[in-house]
Amino acid sequence: MQPAPLLAVIAFAMLVIALVVLIATAKARRQARLAPEASIIPPPPPVPSERVEGLEQDGDVAWQQRVLAFAVELRGSLTSAELHETIAKKLPQMLGVDQLWIETAIGGRRNVIASPVSIEGPPTHPLLDAAGEWATFPLRSADAIVGVIGVPITHRPLAPAARRALASLAPLLGDSLQTAYTIAQLRELSTIDSVTGCATRPDGAERLRAEMKRAHRANQQVAVLMLDLDYFKSINDRYGHQCGDAVLASIGHTIMQTLRVSDLRCRWGGEEFLVALPESGLDQAKRVAVTLARRIAATVTEYDSARIQLTTSVGITIALPGEEDLEAVLARADAALYRAKADGRNCIRVVLANPEDETIGIIGITPAPPLPFRDRRNPEQPDRRQYRGPGRRASDFADGGRPASTTDVSDAGEARVRATPV
Repeated sequence: MQPAPLLAVIAFAMLVIALVVLIATAKARRQARLAPEASIIPPPPPVPSERVEGLEQDGDVAWQQRVLAFAVELRGSLTSAELHETIAKKLPQMLGVDQLWIETAIGGRRNVIASPVSIEGPPTHPLLDAAGEWATFPLRSADAIVGVIGVPITHRPLAPAARRALASLAPLLGDSLQTAYTIAQLRELSTIDSVTGCATRPDGAERLRAEMKRAHRANQQVAVLMLDLDYFKSINDRYGHQCGDAVLASIGHTIMQTLRVSDLRCRWGGEEFLVALPESGLDQAKRVAVTLARRIAATVTEYDSARIQLTTSVGITIALPGEEDLEAVLARADAALYRAKADGRNCIRVVLANPEDETIGIIGITPAPPLPFRDRRNPEQPDRRQYRGPGRRASDFADGGRPASTTDVSDAGEARVRATPV
């Protein structure tokens, strides 16, 4: 190639390179000039932490901290009611949804947790309120499905972040709900005497104190009875403690069959029982005491080849409206019981707050004349409240797992409830 054409090619190449450099420099200056202007544009408002998008923006550490705080709050809920309230208030915020529901089937009982909580009337299942679409996720505990959680997707689909959050929280919720139910069962078992099926002494005292406060607000009386099985120690000495437990179980079963659901029955000591009759005066207490004494005396406990029957001594007192001194009431009931035992046992005695009211020195066993109205405290009447449902303890029913006993009250000897002057 001749020198002149070669120089022309080189000059053209240098011109192209210079043009490219000039364009790149102009573009860089333009971007640098626009950058400050873009920086003054206000950023979009931050997405609230309770919305679904917040889950995308949270880092792994922040999300783990939120889950940990939620778990700590769940574990701090001591009762099922507190746990349900925590879930209804906190879980929608974590998932970024406005509504959700949880339905559980634990212990053979179905329960619904709905958020937001309805303040008007009993809670209803969201599925029954209106038509809609729901995304559901199972709740598991120990490899068993204990419930299901539902989140609405009618107006917008569930974000992937919320799905991942539900997958993380579902096992935690299932275990928490199962644990709350187990704790409630253990708490109930701790308040029931394992031999007689009646309440334990601490639980009985607490329930009696609460009943006296309620009676004070309602201006009502509460009848308190203290029962002691006569010569029970001889049963243990002759047949052994296992036989004694069998006798106590039969007597406890008889007491539960005789009293109503609203009445308090408590094993107060070894062979002592405390009975409280809400909204009951002295007349009702005497009728119940006579009936209890007759049925206990007619209760037969068969142990090996022995047929064992015992009588009982009963002390009665009345907690007056406004009286809230539990120790004073129990002291009177115990004094009445001591008087019955001192008078030869197998009888009923009364000690009241006002000694002038103790005009009834003899508690007769002759059937009282019929009342002009139906007395809700009459133990001979059928108890229409003997049904199972929420809020009823298993020990509130006659068949609450206690061994059956042979009880015949048709020919109960009336002489077994002896009436002697005070």
